[in-house]
Amino acid sequence: MRGLRVSFGGAVGGVAVMVATLLVAPAPAAGQPTSVAGLLAHYHDLSKEAERVNEELLLVQESLAGQRKASAKARTAADDARTAADRARHRASTVPDLDQYADALARRRGLTALSALADSTSPDDLLGRLRAVALASRLTSTGTEGDAALAAAEQAERAADTAEDAAARAEAEVAAGTTDLQRRRADLDRQIREVRAALDRLTPEQRSLLAGAEDYGDDVVIPGGDIGGMLEFALAQMGKPYLWGAVGPNAYDCSGLVQTAFRKIGVEVPRVSRVQATVGQSIPRSQVRAGDLIFYYNPVQHVAIAVDDTRAVHAPSFGESVKIAGIDAIGPITVIRRVIA
Repeated sequence: MRGLRVSFGGAVGGVAVMVATLLVAPAPAAGQPTSVAGLLAHYHDLSKEAERVNEELLLVQESLAGQRKASAKARTAADDARTAADRARHRASTVPDLDQYADALARRRGLTALSALADSTSPDDLLGRLRAVALASRLTSTGTEGDAALAAAEQAERAADTAEDAAARAEAEVAAGTTDLQRRRADLDRQIREVRAALDRLTPEQRSLLAGAEDYGDDVVIPGGDIGGMLEFALAQMGKPYLWGAVGPNAYDCSGLVQTAFRKIGVEVPRVSRVQATVGQSIPRSQVRAGDLIFYYNPVQHVAIAVDDTRAVHAPSFGESVKIAGIDAIGPITVIRRVIA
């Protein structure tokens, strides 16, 4: 077993909120709460909503990437089908009227293999007549096959065009969803910056009073093996800022921290917390141990890594840094998963 002593702060607890209700926030922006408690609650509400939007945006962006691949594949198939149809049309336009040509040959004494044998006057004449029969047959069948090939090529072209149009519409719909989510995130970012600016104007006395309620201890014991390696990396990121979409090394979002920490020990997990919540084995709260993943809210929009049965390390939200908090203080738990047995 390896011991690691760390100092950290957790999420603002109930005591902090009760104390903060006695304080008045300095010069809040129009429409913002006037108490420190109100500002804190508003800030965390906005942060959680932004995190939910961010998770949705990650999912939509992954979907958009997949849809763009499908669209590119459909465009390539359509281009190939058009090329094949153009070639078939060109061949059809440059070949003489094969049916008429074959008919002309066939009308030469009612040309058939039997008549060729009966009417030939010499071996050479027979050979010539049989060649004419074969040519007439080939020309007739070639014309029929050419018509069928042209029809098939044009049908494939129409089908490919339809698939390409459908893929383009699907891509446009997903892209529109991405744009809408990006607008929502930008608006939330703006509101969060305003509230954060108000919180940053707190007096030193207000800050010290609030900070005094944030206490989850300062000792973490790191287990051995892969769990220890993953957890040690995650804890080493403490103090680095939260940044949506970041997977390190200088900043993280919640699922980015999890993915990078597990990747350090050679374990691949999905990028988005909502998908991460489907891997591994479900564990009851009473059996949580170091290395388990705790997922929060419904639908899932946040994830933390347990450091023991009471605390977890996570990238909280906007304006905050990677830190340790009480497992139950982070938010309502939806599911706990054990990825490393």
